[in-house]
Order: sequence, then structure tokens, then C-alpha cells
Amino acid sequence: MGQRIHVDATPVGNVAIFDLDRSLTGQDGMTFVGPPAGTTPPAGLARRLWEAIDQVDNVFVLSNTVTVRRESPWGADDLETASEIIANLFIFWEVESLQERVERLRAENYNATITSIREHNPDLWVMLVKPDEPVEPFKAGQYTTLGLGFWEPRADSASEDFDENPDQFEKMARRSYSVSSSIVDQDEELVPAHPEEIEFYIVQVPPGEEEIPALTPRIFTRGVGDRIYMSHKFTGRYTLDDVEPDDNIVFLSTGTGEAPQNLMTADLLRNGHRGSILQVVCVRYRHDLAYTDQQAIVEDRFPNYRYVTLTTREPENEGKKVYIQDMLESGDVEKELGSPLDPDDTHVFLCGNPLMIGLPKWDDDGSPHFPDQRGVCEILHERGFTIDHLRERGNVHFEEYWKER
Repeated sequence: MGQRIHVDATPVGNVAIFDLDRSLTGQDGMTFVGPPAGTTPPAGLARRLWEAIDQVDNVFVLSNTVTVRRESPWGADDLETASEIIANLFIFWEVESLQERVERLRAENYNATITSIREHNPDLWVMLVKPDEPVEPFKAGQYTTLGLGFWEPRADSASEDFDENPDQFEKMARRSYSVSSSIVDQDEELVPAHPEEIEFYIVQVPPGEEEIPALTPRIFTRGVGDRIYMSHKFTGRYTLDDVEPDDNIVFLSTGTGEAPQNLMTADLLRNGHRGSILQVVCVRYRHDLAYTDQQAIVEDRFPNYRYVTLTTREPENEGKKVYIQDMLESGDVEKELGSPLDPDDTHVFLCGNPLMIGLPKWDDDGSPHFPDQRGVCEILHERGFTIDHLRERGNVHFEEYWKER
């Protein structure tokens, strides 16, 4: 416990100047434009002032002077409260340590626990999350939101400066993720429809020149037993609605866009789907495929299911890359499906790289205009398929799944 600080307060409109009998900083001073994350006496003082005084928007500490600006003029009561906070700074030293603050924020914001991590490669995980409270049943193909605080460390070397925006430190980095599925469990049985643990297929997004991803580098510092935020709201129109038991189903995806396709596959197989089911996944390298072992079991058990993978950057593919669009144009999709792509009895689901999907822009009369790079939507449109548009369901369904948002 330290000594009480002597304080002389001078209000000037919406600014109050407090002269102290001791210095709190050097000659450079410290400016705070929000409750700061630091644990120094000036930071602790600024945080106390923000908590106790309404409408504070700036605190400047320079040597033995504290200047506090608020949005409205200072009244006598607020001036006395601020003076007492400054005077008692070293008597009631209650400033949280950084670790205490982090633990408090975790307790206040997280509502789920990571129960399993299957690290397929250092940047690709299959992760199970168990919410504290059960979630309502949702549809296969839908997505929810995961989050971690900006106070959590990062797995990469990207730098984030919270000095200019100290409020950001206590906020959450959030991103939408489609729910995934391993389709079969360790006993090679189909997973239940609504398990207690929710599965996610996550790739670590590297920092770019213009954008620094906020969430995935933080997820990749977590371990089993660590806490996380998961929304209880599951939503999205990328579902199996309107699919009939005898329809043929074609899932086309890139990278972790396989996630919702797997959950929909499990749902179809559990319900005894009679039509053919084909899943094609395109990635750069074989090590970008985390479900090949499980998919082999599913193929072996269900004769109406096929799983096909494409890799574009393996050495043996040099000069002869095959993309999903190429498979469609060549007829190889139909060969793998075992029947023609007939819009009367086939649904196609697209998830992943927008260039693969090739969504059109629409005229007021509903006419599509496709991008210059030919995508799957254009190819299927030419064959008589109908693309989902606004509230109208077609037989081509899509979920763009690319940049971290």
C-alpha cells in the first residue's frame, strides 16, 4: 500500500486537468483513447477513470499532470470522483495483471470446450467442440460461428497494434464455419445425427500483404481442454431441402469446402438414400485431404457412394492439372457418378473457391451473366440446370467458402 497522491483539479469545459505531487510518466507521456490493456500505473489509472466516469473519451498522462477529456462538461461530483481515483491510485492498487485480465475475459466470453484435435498437418485440423449447453438440432450443410478473443496469442508472426485501438483487445475475433463430419466413427459406424460435439474442418489462413486473419492463427494455438466461443445459432440455405430419396447427388468442393458435403453425405446415408452420391474434392496437395481414411471406409460400406480427389500441385501433375471444371467438361463426373447429369433427377452442391463455382450476376429479368473464367455454374446452366437465386431453389446449390471473414 502506497501513499495518497495530492491532487489539484481544474475543469475547463469538457476537459479536466489534474496536477499531482508526483510524476506518473516520463516526458513523453501516455495517451489513452479507450480502456487500455496495459498494467502500468498510467494504464491502470486510465482504466479506472473509464469505468467510473461516464463519457470519457481521452486520458493523457504526462509527468505529474493527468488530463481527462469527456463528451460533456465536468460537474462537481464527477470531478471529485476522478480526483479520488487519482489520489488513491497507489493505496488501492487493484489493477489486473495481464494474465488475470485474460482469464476474466475468457470466463466472460467463452461457452464451449475443445474436446478433440486431429492434426492432419500443421495447418489443417479436424476439431471437435462441445458447447456448455446442448444446441438445438440443425440441418446438414448449415454453419455457425466460432470465436476467440483478440487477447489470445497468435500462431504466426503477424503483428497487431492495440495501442491505436485499445478497445480491440477485449473484443472477439469471429468467423463462420460450416459444420463438418467424419461420416463414420472409430467403430466404422455412421455418426449420429445430432452428436454432443460439433465437428469443424479448419485450415490456418496465413497473413497476407493487405489482410491479417484474426481467428485461425489464434485457433492454432489452442489445445484439447481449452475454451472457445461457439454460437448456438446455426443457419444457411445450403441444405438437402428438396432432395428426393432416388435423386443423384453430386458434391463438388475445394479444400475445406468439403466440410458441409461430409455432413450432408452422412445425413443421406443415415436416411437410406437410394440414388448415387458422388463427392469430388480438389486440393493443391494430397496432404490437404484430411478425410481420406474415413472416406475409404464409407466407399467400402455403401456401393452408391464415390469419393474422388484431385490434386493440382503434386509433381506428377505438372503440365496436366485437372480441375473440377475439366472433369465436368470431359464427362468424367458422369463416369464416376455412373449416370448422366440429368437436371430432372440430379442435385449439384458447390462449396469452396468462388472461381470454381463461378456464380453469375443477374439482370432484373433473371438472366444470368457469368464471369469471364468459366465455372461450374455456367457449365451446368448450359446443360439445363437451375442455379439457386434469391428465394428460388434450383438444383445447383452453392456456398462460397474462401477468404477468412
